[in-house]
Amino acid sequence: MSDRLRRTVLPNGVRVVSETVTGARSLAVGVWFGAASRDEPAEQAGLSHLVEHLIFKGTGRRDARSLALAFDAVGGEMNAYTAKELTAFHARVPAGPAAAAVGDTWPIGVDLLLEAVTEPSLRPEDLEAERTVILEELAGAEDDPADLVDTRLFEVLFPGHPLGWEVIGREETVQAVTVEDLRAFRAAHVNGTTTVLAAAGVVDHDRLVEAAERWLGSLPVGVAPARSAPQPNEGTVHVRRSTEQLHLALGWPTVGLHDDDRHALAVLDHLLGDGPASRLFQEVRERRGLAYSVGSAYSSYDEIGALTIYAGTAPERVGELLDVVDAEIADLTEHGVRDDELEAAKGFLVGSTLLGLEEPWTVMSRLGTLETIYGRVASVEEQLDRVRAVTSADVDRVARRTFAAPPARASVGRKRPR
Repeated sequence: MSDRLRRTVLPNGVRVVSETVTGARSLAVGVWFGAASRDEPAEQAGLSHLVEHLIFKGTGRRDARSLALAFDAVGGEMNAYTAKELTAFHARVPAGPAAAAVGDTWPIGVDLLLEAVTEPSLRPEDLEAERTVILEELAGAEDDPADLVDTRLFEVLFPGHPLGWEVIGREETVQAVTVEDLRAFRAAHVNGTTTVLAAAGVVDHDRLVEAAERWLGSLPVGVAPARSAPQPNEGTVHVRRSTEQLHLALGWPTVGLHDDDRHALAVLDHLLGDGPASRLFQEVRERRGLAYSVGSAYSSYDEIGALTIYAGTAPERVGELLDVVDAEIADLTEHGVRDDELEAAKGFLVGSTLLGLEEPWTVMSRLGTLETIYGRVASVEEQLDRVRAVTSADVDRVARRTFAAPPARASVGRKRPR
């Protein structure tokens, strides 16, 4: 790797990656674990999300308020998120000469984050408090028809499989989790093989490795979680709610994170419904006024992915909306993509990536995510070259692969759509 991008592997398998960002005035640090909601048993759905909530509730050395005060005192921040296949904990603090007024922020941004991640107290009283918070989170998702229709879509698309479960779990599973369950899950999945420490901005890589050895070096080597592939479904579900709009979501299984067509899928998604120049936005909203909110998105996992379309419209217009979506997909699969939309989609993906990399947090997140998923960090140019190399034939191929079968469908509203 270059002088700016460095990688070290500890004897137990923990990977440490860092990149210096020229002109940065901050240090962004993150810890990734390659285990999350996909790796939970059905009766413990939401367990890894509960762990995430409890990490910053305190350690054996300090309580939650002390952690928060330390970051506040230097203008820093800490946060975390749980996805279906990884969990991440991150911090950002001022760094370099510009941060001289607040002193050496390294012990806060790096050591304090690692202390929280490796030595969480996981007290029963904290679990009870966060259990209540997450139950409120679940209630909020049930009250939001756009959230609810997405949750129901994945339940139909990947029935009975962890990829079809909501990351935050279900009320009955969140209620049942114990502190012993949390500790057992961490013992099974937090190990050298699954752990990545990443940093970007004003970085001292050697000092970062020393911190990794101090806090993560004693983790057992361990193994990555064993995972089973889902069997996608074409089912339909409707949730009756007293809403003014009919909220509709369609989903197709598609290529996964390790498929050569994943870059073509990103291009397909953008030109289909991700942005104001996309086909769905132009036809559904701009030309016909069928919806205020309409678009597509894709989710990618180890061996499979999902391409989804969402729209909210008046119940009496849902038939016309579905006809437009069907027509656009038929046109894509039968006639292929146009040169102008292909180049616009690739240009957006390249340009938005470059703009994002001006921020150390985004650089750090890229390092940690790529290292966790692929075991290596591709250079930015390598990544962008793969996007630039996507041809119309590539997009046509992934469109035919994705739309070969009817979609799974979920809806929320007063009446079931046709």
